[in-house]
Amino acid sequence: MAFDPTAFDASAWRRHEVRQPSALLHAVPKRQAEFLTGRIAARQAIARLGLAASIPGIGASREPRWQNGVAGSITHVHGLAAAVAVAASNINGIGIDVERIVDAATRDALRGTVVTTDEYALLKTACSRFDADLLLTTVFSAKESFFKGAFATVGRYFEFEAARLSSLDADTGRLQLTLTQTLHPTLPEGRVFTIGFRMLAADTVVTSFIW
Repeated sequence: MAFDPTAFDASAWRRHEVRQPSALLHAVPKRQAEFLTGRIAARQAIARLGLAASIPGIGASREPRWQNGVAGSITHVHGLAAAVAVAASNINGIGIDVERIVDAATRDALRGTVVTTDEYALLKTACSRFDADLLLTTVFSAKESFFKGAFATVGRYFEFEAARLSSLDADTGRLQLTLTQTLHPTLPEGRVFTIGFRMLAADTVVTSFIW
């Protein structure tokens, strides 16, 4: 769903029949617009399952709290929000993430926190014909999708270093993350997961993870 944060006003909560969380009462309009549009997208995603949809709440760690029987994920970036919902009985977790390609101002920060020197070298070697900033953004987004999909099982925050990039194939839109530590008995060190990715636009990448 596309939205214009500069056009947001407080009446939008009432118009879309979404209760404004107390934590957002004093948030800037941009943050309110992101949250509201993401929740509307989530409600529509749940409705497509044939269920009476309710707006996901906010958990203790600020994660979306989905209604019984549903697992899902929400993402938003620069005027775009998206959500996915699936039957919880079929999966352990699901995560999606949308990112705009990083600029020079954030490139070094991501290289210092999201990927190791070895991971960055793998990016450059595996996909020399693709822009390094695009690949860096893709790995960042992939780790975000993994975090969202694994959080309900892990039950706590964990760092980017918990999952290491082990392969990337730009032609098929698949990369693999290998766990460097045990996050949960079902998420042991050494387990490998595949993350899908594709371009939504020339400057926007989306990643997805389900297990």
